[in-house]
Amino acid sequence: MRLRLFDDIEARLSRIRLVDDEIVYLKPRPDEKTELPGSPAINHVGLWNENTTRLTQLRPLVPPAVFIEFYPLAWGELGRNAVHGDMVIRLHVVTATLAQTDTPYSDEALHRFRLMRVIKEAFVDFCGAPDKDGRSYSRFKYYGSTTDHNHEQICEDLEEWQAHCVDCSAAVNNGTVIVSGDVSLDTEISPHTIPRT
Repeated sequence: MRLRLFDDIEARLSRIRLVDDEIVYLKPRPDEKTELPGSPAINHVGLWNENTTRLTQLRPLVPPAVFIEFYPLAWGELGRNAVHGDMVIRLHVVTATLAQTDTPYSDEALHRFRLMRVIKEAFVDFCGAPDKDGRSYSRFKYYGSTTDHNHEQICEDLEEWQAHCVDCSAAVNNGTVIVSGDVSLDTEISPHTIPRT
């Protein structure tokens, strides 16, 4: 389930672009055949690791970056080895600037909030229909946010989202539901069960 969610979130975030110096989210269209305009507004999407807090010393990437953290989840049984649960995902939005809001560079200092606004826009109506392995998730709900007020040039703001996940992969084989025996829609009806008029 985490692999499916990571891939889908990464694809969604790749649609956040910098077009004419403006951060925009480009909704997917069925007739889309051309490359997306502009350049990516997010330079890196990865899995969260506590070592990422050392970005100011390591400099392994160029911000802005988004790191995905999966909260612990207690799965519940649905039957036939299918499970479900509410998954909370925390996005670590990492940006960098030396600008301050009380200077002529306040626009640059507030760039991180514009990026988070567009990330929120990208998550509107974001859900995943069942795939061939029976994994799906409901529409993401905005769950919480934390603003970094203790930073130098690297900011790490947190955005949290929740979705209800269903994993039926243990009951699906190559897109076919696995059952314990033969199933038929041809059943014989007993005359005693037919209501009399």
